Amino acid sequence: MKRSKGAPQLLALSLLASAIVAYPLASHAEGIDYQIQAGTLTQALKRFAAEAGITVLFAPELTQGLNAAGLQGEYTVEQGLAALLASSGLEAIRRGDGVYVLSRRPQSSGLELGATNVTSTTVSGATTEGTGSYTQVGPTSTATGLNLSLRETPQSVTVMTRQRMDDFRLETLTDVLQQTPGVTVSRQADSTTFNVRGSTVNLQLDGSRQFTSGWGWNSHTMYSLDDMADIDRVEVLKGSSGLINGDGAYGATVNLIRKRPTRDFQASVRGGVGSWDTYRTEADVSGPLTADSNLRGRMVAAYKDGNSFRDNRTNRNSLFYGTFEYDLTPDTLLSAGVTYKQRALRGAAGTTPIQGFDGNGNAVPRQSRSFNIGAPWAGYEQDSLNLFARLEHTFENGWTAKLQASHDRIETPEMLIGSLRYALPGEAQLGAYKDIEDRNESVSLDLQGPFLLLGRQHDLLVGAGLSKNRTTLRRGSGDGFTLGELGIEYAQGGSAIPQLDWHSLDYSDDTFSRKRRYVYSAIRLNPADPVKVILGARVTDYEQKDVTDIGWYNYDMRETGVVTPYAGLVVDVTPNISLYTSYASIFEAQSSKDLNESSLPPMEGLTYEVGAKGEFFDGRLNASLAYFWMRVDNEAEAVGLTPSGETAYRAVAGAIRRGYEVELSGELAPGWQAQGSYVMNSSTLDSASTTPQHQFKFGNTYAFAGGALEGLTVGAATRWQSTISASRNTAKLQQSGYWLLDLMSRYQIDEHLSVSGNVNNVFDKRYFSGVTNFNAQGLFYTWGDPRDFTVSARYDF
Repeated sequence: MKRSKGAPQLLALSLLASAIVAYPLASHAEGIDYQIQAGTLTQALKRFAAEAGITVLFAPELTQGLNAAGLQGEYTVEQGLAALLASSGLEAIRRGDGVYVLSRRPQSSGLELGATNVTSTTVSGATTEGTGSYTQVGPTSTATGLNLSLRETPQSVTVMTRQRMDDFRLETLTDVLQQTPGVTVSRQADSTTFNVRGSTVNLQLDGSRQFTSGWGWNSHTMYSLDDMADIDRVEVLKGSSGLINGDGAYGATVNLIRKRPTRDFQASVRGGVGSWDTYRTEADVSGPLTADSNLRGRMVAAYKDGNSFRDNRTNRNSLFYGTFEYDLTPDTLLSAGVTYKQRALRGAAGTTPIQGFDGNGNAVPRQSRSFNIGAPWAGYEQDSLNLFARLEHTFENGWTAKLQASHDRIETPEMLIGSLRYALPGEAQLGAYKDIEDRNESVSLDLQGPFLLLGRQHDLLVGAGLSKNRTTLRRGSGDGFTLGELGIEYAQGGSAIPQLDWHSLDYSDDTFSRKRRYVYSAIRLNPADPVKVILGARVTDYEQKDVTDIGWYNYDMRETGVVTPYAGLVVDVTPNISLYTSYASIFEAQSSKDLNESSLPPMEGLTYEVGAKGEFFDGRLNASLAYFWMRVDNEAEAVGLTPSGETAYRAVAGAIRRGYEVELSGELAPGWQAQGSYVMNSSTLDSASTTPQHQFKFGNTYAFAGGALEGLTVGAATRWQSTISASRNTAKLQQSGYWLLDLMSRYQIDEHLSVSGNVNNVFDKRYFSGVTNFNAQGLFYTWGDPRDFTVSARYDF
């Protein structure tokens, strides 16, 4: 494996070096005089935190029904917290400079909650909103289901926090993942693909799987363009994820974690204008709905309307999110909510990009960035409704139970297709889809908690669930129109394409469905203080049935009892640095048959990973170094014909991918937040050339404190990737390595009002955001976004 040794490697080394540069920490050792009256523990902690200038994070149910005797006199932060919590059964654990997390004190019974493990029945303790940080404080369960810190997790996990999204105006999932370390966003006209380590990703929402059907025209219309106003953070688990998903892609799992109601009132409104007549507004209101705060609610609304750098293209997005949390008892929390989205897109280009070469290697003249192959009338209007509910309970022995259910419905009544397909030979694509409906439904139950074995405390998780995904639609085909028949030329663009008589089309009835039933378990063993061993497995029953009039789109596959094991080892070499290794797997059912006409076993994606992780500056900075090796087993290879005359296959070991990643996130110095990575991927696949082998990303902001610039925050985010290309015979379409630079600034006028400005692609770099090989049809390209500007204002009440 040959490695490049240029500037990107030096930048990667500088990232790692910055993780070990110490600086003076803020001190909380000096005492302050407090006069806090007796009352509820929640109110006492709120007042103490305000006067001490600290943040105290805790699950709402921890303090329900508890009182504090008050606090009079001079105390340090640690002394004051200890006094307030003296009779509560709780303790405060420091997780950062000025950040404390509450948990229950250890019990003397056989089942107890360790002082070093911060767990809760909710994800409130891990909320990134309001922290101002580019790293996560608190546990994440995205990798194993167990509540572990980033350093305790034996796989690579990247978190895009709310602050990171707000600073750089990352308003859609595509925007977020473009800036996310280790993720490649590839475009094929309107279709957007997220790749990690050379493979595609799985999507989750609060841990519930979100399914996008294999039907190409439909997949790109869901999720990638959704507004992120309701999302607190995005967690990206790199590598195979069979323990939490069962089946799926082995590149990564992207888990979107929603905002939750707050115990204190907060509200904000935001408005902005940008390039191509783009306008966006957002409102967010949260707080208690009862005097004792046992019922809390939140509403988020956003609306965006604008054009595009592509001709005759418009996009409109709206979102409403409402949720509540209710403390049924001090130990039981009920949550529920709804998300409603509407989106309209016109000037849609579909999934065939701009042609660069035909199948014989003849070049097609290069088109401008504004060139749109889509007709102005082509596109769709879409409604999306998501309902969810969650019941969580904490038992006296430290165990927790969570029952979660969700229902997702996306309706697209009509999608009109009109686009230029090939310049050579001249051909256009026209058609329509009607009555498209996508449904995702899931329910799951998890139990987890500590237990004693051989005199040491360990953690156990068991869970079960089921999910159903179904897409139905009516497909009307109008393919096969030559440009000559339509009386237009390729260079005119899609605006010249006439509409069909849509009622004259013959419509098919297509169905795509998936069903999953599963049980899983994970255990974290604690054989010695610095050593943790994580073992787990998931057993999945899988069904897939796709019915269309296109032969290669029809599937009827069933798999029973597919086991996806997991193993990880974490060794603390210092209080701040851990070494780890892990093995993870995931499967994908396949319809290929052997010579005996028996279905081949599922393809299995295996990921092996070793690395080191560190927490620095009391958890305000996380850094990691990882090496991974991935393999596909049971890939189908043609070997002959079955007795019925169909192609027969055998299962073989397939593609190999390997590489390494260096990443950091958090506070490099007071006021300086940063997130960056350097990633190298290599693969044995010929198609790997369309994904960059090397990638570097670094985003950072600096907030001035004191002096004439107080209230000003400035930042920059840069991205670099190596060459990508697509080839057919002697023809080659290539995008050389390139840099992109984004800038931001924000000025806090007063405690309520701030104004911001963002510039993306500052130097207006011309680049391909994707290259595609359609074999006999030739090579195609999609232009990346040019420079754009946005100015906005935010008011916090």
